Amino acid sequence: MIVMRSLPHIAIALLACVAPTGAAHAEGLQVAPVSVTIPELSGVVWLNNGSDTALRAQVRVFRWHQDNGEDELVETEDLVASPPFVEIAPNGQQVIRLVRFGNAATQAECERSYRIIVDELPPAASGEAAGLQYVLRYSVPVYLTNPACNAPQQPELDLSIVANGDAAWLDVVNLGQTRAQLANVHFVAQDGRRTAIAGGLLGYVLPGAQRRFALTQSAAALGSGGQIEVQLNGSQTRQPVSLAPSGQ
Repeated sequence: MIVMRSLPHIAIALLACVAPTGAAHAEGLQVAPVSVTIPELSGVVWLNNGSDTALRAQVRVFRWHQDNGEDELVETEDLVASPPFVEIAPNGQQVIRLVRFGNAATQAECERSYRIIVDELPPAASGEAAGLQYVLRYSVPVYLTNPACNAPQQPELDLSIVANGDAAWLDVVNLGQTRAQLANVHFVAQDGRRTAIAGGLLGYVLPGAQRRFALTQSAAALGSGGQIEVQLNGSQTRQPVSLAPSGQ
């Protein structure tokens, strides 16, 4: 059985990062950092074995797109993980080097998004009854950036609330050239009243992409517009939000 280690929100139900640095923890396999930015030719990820037995792991690389509001992972050769298969000694660690090739993040782009999928592999079969075996899977965002790009470090967002009856959604369009990680989101009405939308990670909007997030709050609770208070790529900010007609 595969255990999905899930810091919330990634469409394929794999691990998503909630902070730009740090480690994803488990009793056995651990991955650090939980987000990688590569401005030059290569970067590294560390795999740690926190158990008293050896473990095996596989690392795969995918191009990360967002089409029609959904995350999509596509196999790629722009970025290569070396080595792709490892065996880590008890309480040991292994470095994985991520090497960029070709025109990844060209002069026309400021940033390209990828994900590496790290799978803990089941132990080799033994003569004993195996029983139910649990292994882990992690999905780590990797961003290839262009040092020559003069775009602002923060993305440019267009926010609107779409209502249909009592149901509501938050539409986020990223007009900028860098990703938007949205966390700790509140709606701030014109009278200053604050309504919590997401206490942790809401999700990501990649450059040039659009995402729609379903809200648990009723449309009536969100009034006729105001501001969205959000932790955007780790920095607290407020953005204006409009109320869009139903069906948009």
